[in-house]
Order: sequence, then C-alpha cells, then structure tokens
Amino acid sequence: MEYYGNTLCISHTELVGGIMTADTVKNLRRRSQITQVRRGCNGTPALFAVDSLPLKYRTEVYRRYPDAQEKAESKPFVESVQPDGEAMQFYADYVLADGRHLSNEKQREYANNCAIMNAFRLCIERANSHRIRQSKAKIKLGEFWSKAAAALPRISDAWPNSLPQNARRLHMKFNEYQKQGAVVFISKKFQNSNAAKVDDGQKEAVLTQMIAHHNNLDNTVVAEYYNKVAELQGWEQITASTVGVWKDKLDLVTAAGRRGATNFRNERSMQVKRRRPSAAFLMWTLDGWDCELLYQTVKEDAQGRHVTTYSNRLCLEVVLDPCCDYPIGYAIGTHETPALITEALRNAAQHSAELAGQMLRANQLQCDHYGIKAMPPLYLAMSDKLTPARVKNAKAKVVEPYFGYLNKTYCQRCNNWSGFGITTDPKKQPNSEALNMLRHTFPDEEGVRAQIHAMMAAERQKKHAQMMELLRNLPAERRLPLTKENYLLYFGDTTGQTNAICGGGLRPTLLGLKREYDTFDLTFRQHAGEKWRVLYDPNDLGEVLAINEDGTLRYMLKEKYVQPMALADRTAGDALELQKVHDFNDRLEEHVTGELARTWEICEELGRKDPRVANELNRWCLCDSRGQHKNQREAKRLELESGKAIEAEAHEIPIRPRNSHESDAADYSIF
Repeated sequence: MEYYGNTLCISHTELVGGIMTADTVKNLRRRSQITQVRRGCNGTPALFAVDSLPLKYRTEVYRRYPDAQEKAESKPFVESVQPDGEAMQFYADYVLADGRHLSNEKQREYANNCAIMNAFRLCIERANSHRIRQSKAKIKLGEFWSKAAAALPRISDAWPNSLPQNARRLHMKFNEYQKQGAVVFISKKFQNSNAAKVDDGQKEAVLTQMIAHHNNLDNTVVAEYYNKVAELQGWEQITASTVGVWKDKLDLVTAAGRRGATNFRNERSMQVKRRRPSAAFLMWTLDGWDCELLYQTVKEDAQGRHVTTYSNRLCLEVVLDPCCDYPIGYAIGTHETPALITEALRNAAQHSAELAGQMLRANQLQCDHYGIKAMPPLYLAMSDKLTPARVKNAKAKVVEPYFGYLNKTYCQRCNNWSGFGITTDPKKQPNSEALNMLRHTFPDEEGVRAQIHAMMAAERQKKHAQMMELLRNLPAERRLPLTKENYLLYFGDTTGQTNAICGGGLRPTLLGLKREYDTFDLTFRQHAGEKWRVLYDPNDLGEVLAINEDGTLRYMLKEKYVQPMALADRTAGDALELQKVHDFNDRLEEHVTGELARTWEICEELGRKDPRVANELNRWCLCDSRGQHKNQREAKRLELESGKAIEAEAHEIPIRPRNSHESDAADYSIF
C-alpha cells in the first residue's frame, strides 16, 4: 500500500496475493471497473486505486490493511496543515509575567496547534463550499470532529502538538481559538503568577538591600533579618528557600554589592569584542607584573642582624604589541616606577630599530592610570595617540592575559615558581611544603633577572617571523619614525654637568673621555653665553642633544670629524669633511657681514634724517659695510692706500671652485 500522488493505491503483487486472481484483475481492467494509476515495468509494479475496487475487494483490502482506511481519512487533514508565520512570531515575542520568554519547544508546540486548527477550519470551509455547490446540506460537525480527532495521531508525526484528541474537547478548543486567537494555547501556569509573600515595592526593596549587603549574607541570615522587619510591618514571614529564589531573581541588581564593582564590570557588564591589530606598530600596550619567580636575598633587620628572605619577587614591565603578543620592550626592577616604565619604552625604541632598521613609534599606546599625570609626555613621544584603559578594568588591557601566559608557559617550569594569583584554586597551586624545602636553592636577584631575560629572549625568538610578516603589513603612512632628538630627550643619559660653547663646539666628558661635538646650524653660536646640558646614548656616541638650562633651546650635535695633520695620513672623505667646515665658515662670515651692512644702512638713514645724530655717530667711529670708518676725512687716505695696493706686485694663485675635490692630496687649505 502506498500513495501515488494523492491517491491511495495497492500494487498488482498485493492484489494477486490472495485478494483476487490475475485473470480477475485483467478482466476488471478491460471492463474499466478498476482504475490503474501506474503501468508496470521491470522492477516497478503496476498500481491500482483502492477506491476504484469493487466493494467486496475493497473491503478485503481494508481487512488485510486495517490502517489504510485511517490513512485515507486523515490524508486531507495532514495535507492541509501549513506553517503559521504569524503564530510563530506571536509566541517568539510573547513575554511572560516574570519577564521571561516561552521556550523554543513551547513556541513550536503552540505554533503547530495554530497551524492544525487553521487546517481544520480550511477543511470545513472547503467541504461546505463543495456541498453548497451540489445543493447539499453542510457537513455534520460531530462527524467531522470525530474524524479530525482520529487524524491527530497521524498529524502529530509531522506536527507535534498539545491539542486534545477527544472530539468534543477538540471542538471546544477550536471555538476558543476562533474567539481569542493564539493566546488561548498558552498554559495558565505561564500566565498566572503564584501568590507571593514579597508582593510589593517596599518588601522587595528591603529584601534587595539585605541580599546586596557587602558581607554576602547567606539565605538563612537574610530571612532572619527580613522577618524581623516583616514582624514590625505586619508582613508575612519568609523562608531561606524564598530568599534563594529572590537571590536568583535579583542577581543582576545585587551582584555589585555582594562581589564588588570591579567584579560586576568584568562579569556582568557588556564586553567589547575586539580583534588583533592587522599590522605591527599599530598599537602597543604596557603594564607591570610581579613575576612569579622567587629569589632569596639577605637583609638587615632593625637589630643589625642579617636575615635571609625567600619570598622576594621582581617586577617585569612589558611593552606588548598585541598584533601577535610580541614583547617589543621590557624592563626589570624591584617594583613598578616611572623610571622602570621609561626603561621599558627605551628598550622598545631600541628593539624597534633592530626590527625595522630605524626607531619607530607606535600609532597608539594603551596604558593604565599609574603615574597618569606625569607620564603622558613620555607616552606621546612614543606614540601618536594615547588611550588609557579604564580604571580597574583588567579586560580592557590586553597585556593582562599575556602575563598569565608567561606564568604558565615559562615560570611554572621553574623550581622557584610561586604559583598563580591568590584567587586561584588551591589545588592548582604549587606544593608549599616542597617550596619550603627548596627555598635554599632559590637563585638570588641576579639569577632571577637572568631567568626573566632568557624568558623574554625566547618569546622574541619564537614570534620573530610572525612579527616581521606583520611589520610588512604596516602601511607607509602608519610608519612613524622616532627622531634621534626625541629619543635622547626622553631616554638619553646625562653627565650631570653643563658645558659652554668654545671654538671646538661643546667638549663634554662622556664615559670617562673628553669628546667634541658641534653643529652646522649658524644659530648655535649665537648662544655663546648659555650653559648646555648634554644628553647621550651610551651605545651610540656619534650624536648628542644639547639643552640649555631652562630647556628652551635644543640642538643636535655631531661628534667632530678629526682631520689628519700630515698629508700622507689623509684618506678618502677627509677633503669633503674639510670643505663642509670651510663652507660653514663662509656662511658664518657672510651672515656676520650681512648683519653689519644692514645695521650700517639703518644708522646711515637715521643720520640723513638728523645731522646731529650723524655727527654723534661719526664721533664714535661708525664703520660702513666694509668695516671702514665713515669719517670722510679719511677718504683720501683710503683711496691712496687702495692705489698703492694696486701697484703692488701680484702673484697669480689658481683658485679651485668650492665643492670641487679633484685631489685630496693637492688641497693644502688645512694649513
């Protein structure tokens, strides 16, 4: 038995299997007393409509296949069921009295109820319309609902529902659905709230304050305190179990009081989902961490006795590039200080030069609020934008999980490991008895420093290839160089002394040696009276930064080029450096001469306007632009001396054009 299209059919094999003979089938088909809906072929039997069989044969079919009749009768109902989109949306949006939504299972169940009821209404309308066209009376509802109730089990296979399978109750539910709509199927247990003892705003407020108490009272104590207030107010008493129900209901409101604001922000507040930077140097983040590696040290107590302690830890300040969690800079100290942060950023600047070929700044720097009033100038020198993390919001700082990674990946493998944080499960902490037995083997401070240096070196080596790949992704416009001037200004060492300008520039003593530095900037020599503080990089003494005492003047100075005295000692490039000096001196003289000429012209104009001023200026031996006295009485003398100079014996001296270096050996200008 099977359906072919919408027709219930029986195969030729089933018919000749005891219901009728093959000749009977042939004769009935020839006389058109049986309907063949499908021809037979190899592997596919012929099918005949069950309803077209003569009555005695049809009766035998239903006797042999008792559920065939039920399938046939339920088929119109099953085929009429269609999903009800409006009902689905209604139940999805429905909010219960306690603020919850219906479960997905209940939403599907109730939506199927509506879809089946819609199918029943459609079947009634179709049957009545058909009978009216035939001038017949409408269908009998009692008979219809009996068939509909009988069809529900078969409908439930494809459309799980909670409709009653009793014909009378099914009819009643249909009428309710017609009047009230989809809400009729929502169970009364969802719609009605049970009578509650805490049933008004005052009672709820008292209970909320007790549950939110910072001592995190248990349910029994809360119930005890509440009942004391309830007795005075004439309220009903509550039990500890009732407090438990309300504690779950008020959890969001009371969580901050019971567990603290920081915990509330970390666990309950909405978190921002972030992705890593797409390239290196787009963002740096920095923070300090007490490295979980113990070392022993000898300290002197108040009585002057030497006491060995074993619970000491060092602070590791890390500048992290979160593109691949690469430690671009770090520094080690006894505790976090502005000096330690400065050292970590100095290391970041130096290491950036190793990676990129030049010192680079970060496009963005994330910091915490430690030293936030004093440190921003340094932070902004190392970045384009400064974005401090929110106070007490560990999740905002991506460097925090990195410390946990270091602790688990490296520190936990060492015998002097102190463990995880104090909030960690004690079962995951190291054996305190074993640590006490091993304390004499703990390294000293220098030993732990070596451990940390090895840890950071391993990190950089492991992530170097990935870091270089991400560095290649850095756009050219995002490549922010760190000038040598800014580097020395914030990270340079100083001698603690000042120096004055001399003929050779500045002559500070650096690393125990007297060195000479100068600049080709003409304005530097205008400040001969200033005292200069020299900032330098111990690893690169080729350039230094000179700053005056009040910090208003800054000059980058280069170490002076040393020229050989003997011509035989000259090397390639000596003449070029010498020419730079000559060119500078020429510009300097031109500058001085030009300034004198300008002032002379101003004074001469002033004398022309007022003869008295002219006489006074002449009396004070005013010089013209050539450096000669303006007194006209000396004009004849000057003219005479000029004529004598012309008559003097002249010697032709070949002049080599400036910037021409045909041969260093032929250049005697150094003498």
